[in-house]
Amino acid sequence: MRSIPTLFLCLSALPLGIACTTFEPGGNTTTTPVAIDPTASKEVEVARAAPENAAPALEPVRHDDGDPSCRADDLCQGESCCTRLSVPAGTYDDAHAGKVQVGAYSLDKYELTVGRVRRWMEAGAPLPHADDVIGRDSAGREIRWAESWHAQIGAALVGWERYDTWSAKDPSLPKNFIDWYTSAAVCHFAGGRLPTDAEWRYAAVGGDENREFPWGNEKQTPERAIYNCMGDGDKSCSLADIPAVGSRPLGAGRWGHMDLAGSMFEWTADAAGGGDSVSRGGGFCYIGGVDRRMRQTSVADKVRHDAPTTTSQMVGARCAYDLEEGTHVAVAKR
Repeated sequence: MRSIPTLFLCLSALPLGIACTTFEPGGNTTTTPVAIDPTASKEVEVARAAPENAAPALEPVRHDDGDPSCRADDLCQGESCCTRLSVPAGTYDDAHAGKVQVGAYSLDKYELTVGRVRRWMEAGAPLPHADDVIGRDSAGREIRWAESWHAQIGAALVGWERYDTWSAKDPSLPKNFIDWYTSAAVCHFAGGRLPTDAEWRYAAVGGDENREFPWGNEKQTPERAIYNCMGDGDKSCSLADIPAVGSRPLGAGRWGHMDLAGSMFEWTADAAGGGDSVSRGGGFCYIGGVDRRMRQTSVADKVRHDAPTTTSQMVGARCAYDLEEGTHVAVAKR
């Protein structure tokens, strides 16, 4: 078994126990209970300076030109699957770290799709060079690609047939059965990176609005999120429970991002490919998702801690992007 170096530890600890499940293409599963210390309290440092009071209502700016992971005919809900929405700088509240500041960035409107991963494959599945900076963690520390890291290629991208979106012939489905390394490589190819854990949570709770769910504090419903195997309208679990990205517009977040709750857990940069890599958001099925069998918790509290090589029917990704110096982020509505 290949040894994976641990570069950084996850900076967020939550009072929630989770069973993480790895699904292999042959159908084998391995479930490992993860106990999270409820007393843990770790400081989340400021990655970049951010104003204390961000404007509460903003007009997002889309900028996705030149992304090699999308073609003009790759459409999600009638627009480019590579649509990015700007997120203004601001703060959100963390139960352990207190008020966390997050700098401005942009984030994919949609989860990483099968089509975008196929574009990466068609380009030769390029990887970052060894020691290339591929992002940072929530404390602002650089994450560099290690020579020992490898992405999934070819048959390794195929998951358990019952839930495998890769083989479903629909490029607008979210790519599942994707590990941390492959997610990081595809985002790097697209000109971006994985979002930090703090950035992901900030977008999911609507910054200083500190929402329970991306859409607000209203109760979760199948019209707002894909969960509990209700994607196709009944409670039996199948590939039909994983619809195209963005299929629940009532569940849009404060800045317009889709599927931040339900659909797929999404890898974040924190732990940097170490043994405690983090994904958030909840899955379409039942393990740690937005589920009637779980107590209702904030979307930011739904988390998986997995080895970076883990592939699951409920884990996908979403890319984030740094804003160029002087980029106009948003205009406040008056």
